Amino acid sequence: MTDWEKTFQQLLDGQVDEVNVPREDFLSVRTILIEKGWLFQVVGEAKHGGVTIYRRNPVTTNSSLEETKE
Repeated sequence: MTDWEKTFQQLLDGQVDEVNVPREDFLSVRTILIEKGWLFQVVGEAKHGGVTIYRRNPVTTNSSLEETKE
């Protein structure tokens, strides 16, 4: 597991609120998110200078909770 995988796993587990990804790592991170199936579980917000801030997707989180209740 790479450092980015560990970092995003912490985000998805709720251990951290957001992850800042610098421009030079964006494509590597995106590839990881796609390969792991995490792309729709997070929301990326592009900032000035190429930094992307990822947070958990509240829509995915809520729908996951509703599915487990049924």
